[in-house]
Amino acid sequence: MSPTAIALLVTTAPLAAFVLALVVLPRQRRLAAATVVGAGAISCGGALWLLRDGPAAAPQLLRWFDAERGPIAFGLLLDGPNLLFGAVVALVALAVSVYSLGYMAGDRGWSRYFALLGLFSWSMLSFVFSANLLQMFIFWELVGLASFLLIGFWYEKPAAAAAARKAFIMTRIGDVGLMIGMIMLFNATGTLDVRELSDPQLLGQLPQSRLALIALLFFAGVVGKSAQFPLHTWLPDAMEGPTPVSALLHSATMVAAGVYLFARFHPLFMAVDYVARIVLGVALGTALLAATMALVERDIKRVLAFSSISQLGFMLMGLAVGSLHAGLFHLVTHAFFKALLFLCAGSYIHHCGSNDLVAIGRAGGRKQRWTTLGLVIGAGALAGVPPLAGFFSKEAVLGALALHQPPAIVALAYLASFLTAYYSFRMVFLVLRPQDASAAATAPDERHAGAPGAAHVAHDEHASPGWAGAVMRVPIVVLTVLAAGAGWGGAYIGRLAGVAPERPHALEMLLAIALALAGIGLAWIEFGRRGAAQRGFVARVPALHALFSHRWYLDALYAALVARLLSGISRLCALVESRGLDGAVDGMARGTVAGGRGASAIQGGRLQVYIGASALLLAVACYLIGAL
Repeated sequence: MSPTAIALLVTTAPLAAFVLALVVLPRQRRLAAATVVGAGAISCGGALWLLRDGPAAAPQLLRWFDAERGPIAFGLLLDGPNLLFGAVVALVALAVSVYSLGYMAGDRGWSRYFALLGLFSWSMLSFVFSANLLQMFIFWELVGLASFLLIGFWYEKPAAAAAARKAFIMTRIGDVGLMIGMIMLFNATGTLDVRELSDPQLLGQLPQSRLALIALLFFAGVVGKSAQFPLHTWLPDAMEGPTPVSALLHSATMVAAGVYLFARFHPLFMAVDYVARIVLGVALGTALLAATMALVERDIKRVLAFSSISQLGFMLMGLAVGSLHAGLFHLVTHAFFKALLFLCAGSYIHHCGSNDLVAIGRAGGRKQRWTTLGLVIGAGALAGVPPLAGFFSKEAVLGALALHQPPAIVALAYLASFLTAYYSFRMVFLVLRPQDASAAATAPDERHAGAPGAAHVAHDEHASPGWAGAVMRVPIVVLTVLAAGAGWGGAYIGRLAGVAPERPHALEMLLAIALALAGIGLAWIEFGRRGAAQRGFVARVPALHALFSHRWYLDALYAALVARLLSGISRLCALVESRGLDGAVDGMARGTVAGGRGASAIQGGRLQVYIGASALLLAVACYLIGAL
């Protein structure tokens, strides 16, 4: 088969499975699930085949229409970044589909769930392989739709429905910016071809001010999709969806789409210097902000959600300082170890019936040996422990920062890395080292009753067959191997991206390792050692603890601002309606009534008088007209 035919098979197999599972097989649950998993296997096999063969030329497949500024044609792009990330998406999607056979077994919406997984995979794979920006935007929106449907999968729960709405609305804010930027770019260049728009010579012909505006509008889309400040608040609430969905959403689809878009149009963002500095500032601030929230969170899924926001910031930091290799490398390794961590979290939740880290520890979560091994490997990779995957990719990001940025910026990035190691192993020790004297277990809920997400509940109870645990274990083992070994593929990723990897200095590597070990050591002292009170250093400063627990009060601030804005608009509309439109109509009515009453006062019911008066008035009018 030609590369184009294989790529078509990779992208359309999940679509066919989605239609079959939703329309043809809704009552045949097992067959619907088998169809989606089989389609995932076809996509994964095809994507790995394409990756093995390397970049290839792929023709346009469909000329859609001719616009005034140029033709719009759809097609497939098969260059290094597409093939690399397409394989990652297909592999993680297959792992999540297989895992879901066990995790979602017995759920009433089994067929619908697998159908939506097919929709999610089709949208993301088609987005990745798109050769045209308009084509990318269409599948970008379909990724958002699939996320909305899966986050709100248990729609009968008000929290899940609210989380889905929040995710949909907040990401649309960024998407409006992206759409405007796309239109401006098309007007300026006359093309939406992805390869042509990645040409620095073409971009260099545009005025700097227009180029900067377009890049910032594109970045608005990235901020929304990849949950960067100030549009990051939807991602923790998205944990209301099934845990396998979280694994897919956080590692290879929804949030990864924003970073992939940034990497795909890297020359556009690098064309104006101050745009790159803005991106760096937002990404660094987001990484630190999310890390502080993870320090006090007890819901295992939300710890991982804050971690995703922070690590996406790391990826954008690497890209913003010009290292395409560092950004893509961390995107790939993060996909493996974050999917692993979410699947481990789901396994604990499935068996222990709780999202709470302390409750999982006390319920004997550590007895699940394969899951616990995956948790430790995944947390080590997230913390940057050598030689796990996250160590190499995070080193690439930190090394790129050290080469191009002042020490203060680098120091803040190292601080975020230290906090990552601390909260990662706080999570591990709370699960593996439950303490009888744990202050975390005996104290009131650290999340506070009014904190966002305090009402989150665990995996819904349903009948779970005996084979479910074994099925869930297979993807965990596969992803554990990838999380442990994917870091050695940095040079290969650099070749696929067409860039030379930047090798960090030995001193920087030692500093990063020391900070990671310091974070783990502090987590051990506070949560892991025998007799530890399991109360972190943040809890010793109540004001700081409250600030982090309430997510810096950003949700409350947004709610207050939006509520006031909507209230003000409502009052203005009410005023215009009551005093303007209604007042004018009422005035006309009152004038008509008054006129009628006045006319009624001068009439007496005598017809001959009216006729005489009318004839007299008509004669006077004729006389006056004749006189003129």
